[in-house]
Amino acid sequence: MVGSAGFGVANFTQIGKDTTHVMQTIGPGIFQSPDLLFDNVGQDHVNILLIGQDRNWKVGKVLDPTTGQMRPYQVIDTDTRPRADTIIVCSLDKINRKMRLVSFPRDTRVRYRDFQGVRHPERRLDYVKLNSVYSEDEGETLLPKVISDEFGIRIDRVAKVKLDGFTKLIDRVGGIEINVEGALFDGKRTRMKYEDKWGGWKVDLMPGLQTLNGEQAHGYVRYRKDNESDPGRVRRQQQVMRVLAKKMMNVGPLQLPGLVTELEKLFESTMTNDEMVSAARFAHGLGDMSKITPITPFGIYRGNDIVLNKPENIKLFTTVFGSSFDPKHFLELSPETTRDDIGARNNNNPAALAVLSEAGLMKVENPERHNAKIEAPGLQ
Repeated sequence: MVGSAGFGVANFTQIGKDTTHVMQTIGPGIFQSPDLLFDNVGQDHVNILLIGQDRNWKVGKVLDPTTGQMRPYQVIDTDTRPRADTIIVCSLDKINRKMRLVSFPRDTRVRYRDFQGVRHPERRLDYVKLNSVYSEDEGETLLPKVISDEFGIRIDRVAKVKLDGFTKLIDRVGGIEINVEGALFDGKRTRMKYEDKWGGWKVDLMPGLQTLNGEQAHGYVRYRKDNESDPGRVRRQQQVMRVLAKKMMNVGPLQLPGLVTELEKLFESTMTNDEMVSAARFAHGLGDMSKITPITPFGIYRGNDIVLNKPENIKLFTTVFGSSFDPKHFLELSPETTRDDIGARNNNNPAALAVLSEAGLMKVENPERHNAKIEAPGLQ
């Protein structure tokens, strides 16, 4: 996205100081080859781990200007590490010219070894949720290790997405048009309404096609208080990503300087500026939104957690990640299942099914069945 914006700057010159700032920030990288990132990694697949972190809050003391006294107030907790609210592996496929966005539910059960080789949790039958790995002392480097070790996916780069930046970015592009699904209760899609006063966000949306501003989109992608829980939230995140990506591909030149400024604030990444430009130019060069596919792994509900399906996901990940996936390490320590109920919960996981079908690894005998919405899914 940064690259698409930066490349466009070269085509006009009368935008003023913002344009100068963009050129100084991105520099000659606007002309960077879309294959630079592949060259730097030395592989035909490049996997970028995208992390959207949640905030921790605590009660602190702030100055009340009306009284001049300190009083208790909710403040951001900088003493403890946040959890990973969103976990996505973005895979760029140089040979087939495709981009896949694999969203791992934050409630996925995992067991893992830390950098000292110590198994966590230490008791044999215990497990933790994937999002809690990020909250460990070495979480920023531990989460990529766990995804590599337990899911067999080579992680080449990491990018942390700031939720505040996400909200401002959507406002910068004038909002996004979304067909709001609504909350699923008793087999019906109804009003999506929830306020997290402690977390500082809310949502109040009726089902139907509408334009969402940044705050509304933020609430929409975080909501999970209906029957679908985390898989529904993952799907809404994917829905918003596709719409936002499409809108940014069509952004006008007068919007570019401010847009690039917001993009700079959106990510903290292990990628260099040139690599970000390269990745963005690769995505922009695909030219067809059908080549950018959000996917959710197969799995099953166990209480409020999710256990991943081993045989189906091995087929799926082999297709998506190619040689950057090692099936021998998939769920080496973590819980596994051969059943798949999260697919039905997730509209039968049509994107994953389509990937397997395209690769000749399965035959979809009744496509309409796989695309039919499950109106009243039950928890397992």
